[in-house]
Order: sequence, then C-alpha cells, then structure tokens
Amino acid sequence: MYKFLVRQATIEDADFFYDVKKIVLKSYIDEIWGWDEDFQLQFHKENFHLNNTNIITVNGIPAGTVEISENEQRIFICSLYLLPEYQNQKIGTTIIEKYISEASKKQKTIELEVLKLNVNAQRLYKSLGFTLTEGDDTKYFMYKACNP
Repeated sequence: MYKFLVRQATIEDADFFYDVKKIVLKSYIDEIWGWDEDFQLQFHKENFHLNNTNIITVNGIPAGTVEISENEQRIFICSLYLLPEYQNQKIGTTIIEKYISEASKKQKTIELEVLKLNVNAQRLYKSLGFTLTEGDDTKYFMYKACNP
C-alpha cells in the first residue's frame, strides 16, 4: 500500500482536478451522454469549489482528489477520483473509512452518489456498509447512517 496524504486544494490544483476527473469519468460520460469538452470545462469552472476540495498525494505526487460537502445532518462525498495507477491500492477505501469515522463521531449520515455504470465503485461502497437508495436515470444515491 502506498503512503498517501490528503491536503486542501489550492487554485493551482484546478487543472489537476479537471484532468483526474476526465481520466476517471470520461468513458462513463461518453457512454451516458457523450463527452463534450466545452461543456465539461464550463461545468468545471462553475463547480470547482476550493473549500470542499482536497488533493490526495502519494509520496508527494498528486494522485487524486476528494470533494466533501458537510452540513449539520450529513457528510456528502461529492467526488473521489484516483488516477488509475493508484486505484485498487486501498487508498479510496481508507479515505472513505476516515469520513465514515468522522461522521460517526459527529453522529451524522454519510452520503454519496455513484454512476449506475460504475459497478466497481458500487461494490466498494456496499462493502463499506453503504445502502443503495433511489437514483435517477444515470446514478444511484447511497448512504450510511452513522448516528444512533
């Protein structure tokens, strides 16, 4: 297993975040809607929020991103992207377990959404105790109650 750290994103990380998302999601988005580079760049520009975004580094090298939104009732994992060479190394699992622990301490529910096509991610989330709930045409919503 790699030694990794999670740090707060800076504005200089905006391009890296976009690049990782494109590498990880492009094939799914191509299959569902078709990849439109102009649309994706505009969406990224409008939705990249420094306050919620963290960069995952492995041995000091950027390896992925995790974006979290939190309110009084829940912690929402907006996204968790790892470059392919860092996948299946327990990095994503460890990060999700950290947020599950944090949600338990704060007695909150932890939630996320996952593309229906991404069965590997669904399998991971189910193995960590997430329950599949309603979704829409393209994604499922999943949650784990960490409050008594």
